[in-house]
Amino acid sequence: MAPSLDGLGAGRGNVVGAILFLQAGTNVFDVYSALNSSPWTSENFGADPEKAKSCREYVLHSMAWTSGYCGLAAWISKSWWPVVGLVIANAYMWWLYERALARGAAAGTRGWARQ
Repeated sequence: MAPSLDGLGAGRGNVVGAILFLQAGTNVFDVYSALNSSPWTSENFGADPEKAKSCREYVLHSMAWTSGYCGLAAWISKSWWPVVGLVIANAYMWWLYERALARGAAAGTRGWARQ
């Protein structure tokens, strides 16, 4: 017999909501990794205005794609959990890329080697 989580309150939880929340966050991270370089890479090119502009453009593409995708998931499931996961993950990713670009700009990093 499989162990029960009822003692931990699992029997009262919203399992489907939790899955939708986690999947929305995972979708956000997947899309950012497909459409943009890592924040670490962005930090290494942050002082180049054109590369920073390009990075921000792909951040906006990622936000738009995930908003539509997770919004559709929320509509289909009739649940707000995909939107909650979307908002948290997108806010974190936006902050992370902005911080990386700001660090790169402050350090004067324009690429792999100083030019």
